[in-house]
Amino acid sequence: MAINPLISVLGMQIPKMISSSIIVGFVLSIPTVGPIFLRALISQDMYLAGAILLLMTVMLLIGNLLADIALAWVDPRIRYE
Repeated sequence: MAINPLISVLGMQIPKMISSSIIVGFVLSIPTVGPIFLRALISQDMYLAGAILLLMTVMLLIGNLLADIALAWVDPRIRYE
């Protein structure tokens, strides 16, 4: 019973890992997605900024889909009909 919230939360952690890498990239001056995204926003490069946001959105959707599939596999009470 306690595994359901755990799986749901883990499914939404994929984009948060990228968001936290943005902060770590700024603080440690590591060339990650964060400084690239900031440069794209400052220089108004809408294609690069949009592509990064689209990538994060797709990763959120895939994480949620995998979490739903894992919930259906783990918990026999959940049925998708």
